[in-house]
Amino acid sequence: MNRKKEALDEIQLQEAVANIDLLNQLKDGGLTVDAEFARLKDMEKDCEGLVTMAAVSDWSISGLDLPQVF
Repeated sequence: MNRKKEALDEIQLQEAVANIDLLNQLKDGGLTVDAEFARLKDMEKDCEGLVTMAAVSDWSISGLDLPQVF
């Protein structure tokens, strides 16, 4: 459970840093909102595809109809 929290904390930190960088680029005029919006929509589609491909079936035997042994 601790590793999961550490991973979530790291993701949150990376998101905050990315948002700060994005805001700095927008503020400095090096990036337009429309261009970044389009880039992020493309990234969203790519990520959705990766998540779908990474979905793993439940390989546990609990769902199998096994004979009962007494």
